[in-house]
Amino acid sequence: MQGNAVTIPVELGAPTYKIDLLYAVLYEAKPFTDAVLLLYYNGVYKILSPGENHYGVYVTKGHVDGGTWEMTFISLPHADWYDNVALHTLTFDKPAMTFGQQAYLPSDPNIPKQHGTFQMHPNDIVDPRDIAWDDLPHPR
Repeated sequence: MQGNAVTIPVELGAPTYKIDLLYAVLYEAKPFTDAVLLLYYNGVYKILSPGENHYGVYVTKGHVDGGTWEMTFISLPHADWYDNVALHTLTFDKPAMTFGQQAYLPSDPNIPKQHGTFQMHPNDIVDPRDIAWDDLPHPR
């Protein structure tokens, strides 16, 4: 992070869902098969994996209680993404419990598509600030 950087407060909404992702096809720069998304009502998320622990914002197209829906995630600048942002669009198929993902980084605009399976649960973590990967039950 830059020496003259300042921080801004971001309020979290009420917790909504926890999505456990299990990747079948990985991005070679982030070769982690498991990840957990903690979602909050106002469009804030936290993602955790063996190599990620950061926040961002998301927008949902469709309804998570429907058959299929799409979510677009934009990370806040973080060391996980070379002190920059990342864009991920995930398409979920609830009947099949599968997802597809297309990621875009300013430093790597040609990331191959990824996919895998997911599980969805209520998110009961009101304050995720001190939560790390090893604090959560792993999705497997």
